[in-house]
Amino acid sequence: MASIDCICPPLAGETRHPEGDTVTLRPKLDFRTAATIQHSVSVLRLEEQEPAVEEVLARLTEAYVRYGVESWTIVDAEGKPVPVTPSNVEAVLFADLTAAMVVGEEADEMYSGAILLPLLKRASTSSPGTPTTDETSLPTGSQETPAEPTPLRPSSTSTTQTDDTGPTSYSPDGDSKSSLSMASVG
Repeated sequence: MASIDCICPPLAGETRHPEGDTVTLRPKLDFRTAATIQHSVSVLRLEEQEPAVEEVLARLTEAYVRYGVESWTIVDAEGKPVPVTPSNVEAVLFADLTAAMVVGEEADEMYSGAILLPLLKRASTSSPGTPTTDETSLPTGSQETPAEPTPLRPSSTSTTQTDDTGPTSYSPDGDSKSSLSMASVG
């Protein structure tokens, strides 16, 4: 429950509720309300390709208040209770910046874990693709999987020097040649 200065129309020039008004938030959001709030962020992303973080957070706080208010002590000019509806929250509560901020802070504390954490999890698993070059991508329409690499086979070349083999020498034209004795060739 948030306590705010009375935002009701004054009665004969006097504040109706000198002790202030109270705004009670739902202890828990239902599925439809939570989904509505989460979708408000998706709508923001459609409106702005890459919205600033502070704009996303402000949109969430606004939605928490719009849909989270369960009851309040606010009355109209005739002293009748103002029904809690999203449009009345907009017209009455959001019209008073100080009152809206107090209720918004409480709503953030109550609902951000249930709403924001799933959004963050979804965002972390759906990262944008990274560009690749044609050399690393399969041809379009290809249903084949790349062939498995052939395992290397042990070399048949011996690494042990024999008596008939001499040191390697380099030729002037850059080719490497081994000087072998005629006995090892024959």
